[in-house]
Amino acid sequence: MRSLVAFINRMNIGIWLLGIFVAHVLLYLFLGTATWLATSLLATAFYGIVLLVAKLVAGRYGDKEHIK
Repeated sequence: MRSLVAFINRMNIGIWLLGIFVAHVLLYLFLGTATWLATSLLATAFYGIVLLVAKLVAGRYGDKEHIK
């Protein structure tokens, strides 16, 4: 569990969001979605919120583990 928390604390959110956005753009273009840009932005925003919450939780968990 410590390695997962350490990984989340070290990860760069901007790089991850860029990768997620590019992956969604390619996916929705390949699928032929008419609103590929809006769909990709919404999916990236959702994953951005999930990653930021995970980073907050990991930061608090990591602080508690560091105190022990």
